[in-house]
Order: sequence, then C-alpha cells, then structure tokens
Amino acid sequence: MDWTDLLFPRTCPCCGGELREGQTVCDHCAPGIHVNPSPQCPYCGVSLRSCHCAKNPRSYDRIVAPFFYEGSIREALLRMKFGKHEDVARYLASELREAIDARYFGETFDLLTVVPMSRDRYASRGFNQARTLAEFLMKDPPEPLQDTFVDYGLLKKKNSGGSMQHLLGAEGRRQNIRSAVSVGPNRPLEGKSVLLLDDIVTTGATVGECASILRLSGAARVCVAAVAVTRFQEKIAGNTIQEERKSLNF
Repeated sequence: MDWTDLLFPRTCPCCGGELREGQTVCDHCAPGIHVNPSPQCPYCGVSLRSCHCAKNPRSYDRIVAPFFYEGSIREALLRMKFGKHEDVARYLASELREAIDARYFGETFDLLTVVPMSRDRYASRGFNQARTLAEFLMKDPPEPLQDTFVDYGLLKKKNSGGSMQHLLGAEGRRQNIRSAVSVGPNRPLEGKSVLLLDDIVTTGATVGECASILRLSGAARVCVAAVAVTRFQEKIAGNTIQEERKSLNF
C-alpha cells in the first residue's frame, strides 16, 4: 500500500468521495460517465450516433472529445472549474491523453495552446482550467504532442466586461468573443499546425473564433481537443453559471 494514500486518501474526481484501491471513479459516479464514442463528427465533435449538426465546415479542421458534457463528467468539470480541484484535472487530463493518442494517431502538431481567459476573469477565479488540463497533459505527452512547443500565451483575451460565455447561445458567443481574442506579439504562425485545448465545447463558437484568429495569423491547420462536448447543444446553452454551481452546491 502507498502510505500517501493513508495520509491523503484518493478521492473520486466526480463527487469527491473516497475511492477504494484500484478505483479511479467511485461506484456511484461510474455509471454516470457518458463516453462520446467513435467515430465522431469532425465538425461538432459529437459521436455520429448522436450528431445533429448541419455539417457546415468550421474554422478548425477537426475536434475530438472523449466524453459528453453530462452526468458524472459534467460534475467533475464543474468541480474543477469552480473548486480548483487539481486532482480532478489530473484525472481528466489522463482521459484526454488517451483520446488524443487514439484519435489524432499518426498526426503531429507544432504548437499546443489553450482557449484564453481574460485577466479580470482569471483574477476573480484564480484558475484557468484549460491551462491546468494542458499542464497535466504535457507531464506525459501523448504521441502527437511529443515534440510540440507549448505556448499558453499564444492567444490573448481582452477584458470585454460583457456577458459571460456560459450565459449565451451560439450567435451570442460569437458576437461576444469577436474582436476580443488576438494572437500575442512575436508569434510566427505561418504554416504551423496548432492543437487548441479547452475543457468543454458547447456550441463551438469560442473554439471556432479562436481557430479563425489563428488561421488569419497564418496557421495552416488548427485542431481542437476538449474533455467533453454537449450532445444536445440547445439544452446546455441556456444553462447559467448560477444554475451550474447550485447543482453542485458551490
């Protein structure tokens, strides 16, 4: 037995309860994990069994995500986002690592970056969940990221003072982020292949606009990796942060 488990018992990333030896998720939460199976739609990232998107090309080339944003994974992501639980980020990064290895098999990326957070938002939350996921991911990089340069400052987001993205639908998200994201100075992107990482992709508007900026700055290929995507976007897009936090007693 690892003595650190006695001093610091391992907890379930989804609910925070104690785990038995050999478990990564508790018995209560495991049935609530909804895997996003392959093959996945390259446009919205949702399994072709559940995809209802219009198959309109996006500004990114492809998106992969191992889970649906519902059930136990939704609870884990919200615990990470609002509770700063790095143990949750460690678990989610391990699952994301497997998905990147499997679904970007044979590909390589020049750059890894994350969806940016404004300084105001970072100051109020004190935690950038996408960057934390990426940091854990790159402690043991998946094969497509073995020789990838990591640049967390590649994209910058201005302090817009507008509505939070969680409160908006797809068009509102696009309007809110447009002109709010830019590429940092002295970042040559001409001909580069970029992997953009986020925790959740709901409507795809945020990663889409970030990919647009990267392409306009010269990137030849932009792909996306996220922990989870929404299976039915219209149901999730109307949720508010207050509702999300209340559901987990934050």
